[in-house]
Amino acid sequence: MDMWSLIRAGERIGQTMTARSSLNFLAATIGVTVGLYAAQASAAGFTVEVNQSRALHLNAPAAAVMVGNPAIADVTVLGPQLVYVLGRGFGKTNFVALDAQGKQISAFDVDVVAPSSSTVTLTRGAGQRTYNCTPRCERVVAQGDDSEAFTNAIQQSMGVAAMAKSMATDSSSQQGGFGPTIGAGASSTARE
Repeated sequence: MDMWSLIRAGERIGQTMTARSSLNFLAATIGVTVGLYAAQASAAGFTVEVNQSRALHLNAPAAAVMVGNPAIADVTVLGPQLVYVLGRGFGKTNFVALDAQGKQISAFDVDVVAPSSSTVTLTRGAGQRTYNCTPRCERVVAQGDDSEAFTNAIQQSMGVAAMAKSMATDSSSQQGGFGPTIGAGASSTARE
């Protein structure tokens, strides 16, 4: 039952609620709900997929935030009550937030897990390769892949990135940094 249903039910049974008391009741209910949600999140921990980030809203402004093992998870602070948790490697670590007086305002476990969908792991002998299938299966690098396949995939990705950067640099120098490149033999002057 939502809060407005509770208010209407209270009015139906003869209890009159002024606008001010309704707002106070609403604010108190929201406060309790947020507090319970935060307590459940703290007790249950926080889960994020590897190579993904999730927003974490803190109950109070934090002056310092930290994780136990930055190789598993890392945090980016976007405001005193908003941090993003990035899953770096599989495993479990902890998150702690402190206020300006050094008092702990939040602490819980962070579990970094494998992606929940679209990932296929192919195991052949002692080797492993990972594919992301959305909708077509493409090779991706993942922890646990055999080192030769991992190195080849990283080198190919770096080669593609270097080629794209080179093409972008060539394009911008030909046009003085503005607009798309006009193909060879084409003219940019208007003809009548």
